[in-house]
Amino acid sequence: MSASEITLPSGYRLSIHETLDSTNAQALRRAGEGEEPGLWVWTLSQTAGRGRLGRRWDSLAGNLFATLLLRPDCPPQCTAQLSLVAGIALHDAVAHLADRDLGQHLAIKWPNDLLYDGMKLGGILLESTISKDGAPAVAMGVGLNLTAHPDTTDTPAADLLQHGISATPARALECLAAACDQWLGIWNNSEGFAQIRQYWMQRSLPRNAPLKVKLTDSQVQGAYGGLAEDGALILVLSDGSEKQITTGDVFPL
Repeated sequence: MSASEITLPSGYRLSIHETLDSTNAQALRRAGEGEEPGLWVWTLSQTAGRGRLGRRWDSLAGNLFATLLLRPDCPPQCTAQLSLVAGIALHDAVAHLADRDLGQHLAIKWPNDLLYDGMKLGGILLESTISKDGAPAVAMGVGLNLTAHPDTTDTPAADLLQHGISATPARALECLAAACDQWLGIWNNSEGFAQIRQYWMQRSLPRNAPLKVKLTDSQVQGAYGGLAEDGALILVLSDGSEKQITTGDVFPL
């Protein structure tokens, strides 16, 4: 398949590969060479896919592995918001792929997962680098289980095909690229983050859903209380107090 056979929004480019170590790694290499933003890196096979905190991402054949190279014009601390932007886009892309209303089946889990009936359907990984000209760049990587899912993961996983939704990686990429373009425009280099926060919560787990959060050296349980204004997870503890989580692994109970 050639790039000309994939329809992307205006202003985007596509780099297609049969095999890569990682689409994020390739996007960061291209960024280091001075590549302009708006490049989608897509591969049919990954040999060293990765997730958050250096974990391995099982890159099973037939699934989607893609990364968008960005150069956001905002304070560095705001780039983490792109994980939420990508979450909304991934949610909406999957909803578009289905030929029926997925209703309450789909939910975004903070900070970077898409769930189907509580099982992990896709994930997002943000990584950054500095180009040779000193400009920062962000690789916004997305993995989506289309036809298969791993059986040996900390969190139970799912794929679209098992739920009767058939989609090729090419079609999934087209839907994802269109959704990313829409929501990046609303985010607008963090100026529209208040809107992103509201739209994200509309697609997230239901309020008061029980959660377990693994922190660096401890874990805590509580109920999902939405997002703080800066994008942190709000966890409502048993005594009614709120704890804001800025980093950690979240597990629905």
